[in-house]
Amino acid sequence: MKRVLILQNKILHYRKSLYNELSKYYDITVLHSGSVSVSNDDLYHEIVTKSKKIGPFILQSNVLKEVKSDKYDIVISMFDLRWINNILAMYMHNKNIKFIWWGAWFTNNFIANKIRLYLASKKYACIFYTADTRDSFIKKGISKHQLFVANNTFNVDSRVKSYKNEIKTSILFVGSLDKRKQNDILINAFANIKDTIPNEVNLVIVGDGIEKNNLYDLVKKLQLEDRVFFEGKITDTNILVNYYKEAVVSVSFGQAGLSVLQSLGYGVPFLTKSNAISGGEKTNIKHGINGLFCDDDVKSLEKHLVEVCANIEYARKLGKNAYDYYSEFCTIENMAQGFRDAIENTRLAKLDSKDLI
Repeated sequence: MKRVLILQNKILHYRKSLYNELSKYYDITVLHSGSVSVSNDDLYHEIVTKSKKIGPFILQSNVLKEVKSDKYDIVISMFDLRWINNILAMYMHNKNIKFIWWGAWFTNNFIANKIRLYLASKKYACIFYTADTRDSFIKKGISKHQLFVANNTFNVDSRVKSYKNEIKTSILFVGSLDKRKQNDILINAFANIKDTIPNEVNLVIVGDGIEKNNLYDLVKKLQLEDRVFFEGKITDTNILVNYYKEAVVSVSFGQAGLSVLQSLGYGVPFLTKSNAISGGEKTNIKHGINGLFCDDDVKSLEKHLVEVCANIEYARKLGKNAYDYYSEFCTIENMAQGFRDAIENTRLAKLDSKDLI
């Protein structure tokens, strides 16, 4: 079994399923500077080490020690230019190790992009979150033969076909309550359409955050207390699934992150604006097929909300397509296959045919 070292800043709870899936095929160790994550049920190992920030850069201890050892066959490093030890590791690792970058994308910084292209061209392989990002590197001259895609996803446990649920009575938001999500615009849009859509369809907000009190005040000001409900943060999927079952549509106007994948996984269409903040997750939304894009204005949001709420059968059709799309392209097994492709130089991960270059 090949021994794989993954270099990370910290282990986020939703990444554990990826590391466990990869551990079915490799001996996985994750080096990071977060909290201890491994429990008795986990298959991967971890090394928790210290990190120190110096200006915009971060130094992480034990990285060079590990990559220069004889413990690993593969090193997969997050592609973040601020983490200096990872850059050094690219040059200083044991000569028998295959070094793979994970998670690069272009930003508005011209110099940083030049460095990304240089580093990407020098190593064994690069893994990207989306096919779009991979293609942007190909267009800049990086050989497609060393570039792979592990479609970024959120593992949905105990999946249900929410589109089949008889009760459909909510417009659902799930996520942190911060300004980037622009839930104030969502609440205002709901206020404007509440008399146009069925009376039983309410706005349900699941989450917590610094904007909570402001959103409470807005709901009170608009006299929507009987139609807008705040459910707080819910992490128990056995509870959360019931909210998706009753959802006509899942909405996040300002940001489209991993909540996109969670919604698709439960068979609920996702609605966001076309220029929403995203790490690429919104590329999984196919307008009019498994979700909807609106323009960056409240009237467009209102139009699409009315479109699905006034035609539940249309919403169910989008939901079925969402469920099927997740099943084919967005499972944690498929994401792990993208890593396996990079390690083994295969092309077995499923990508939307429209995403292939």
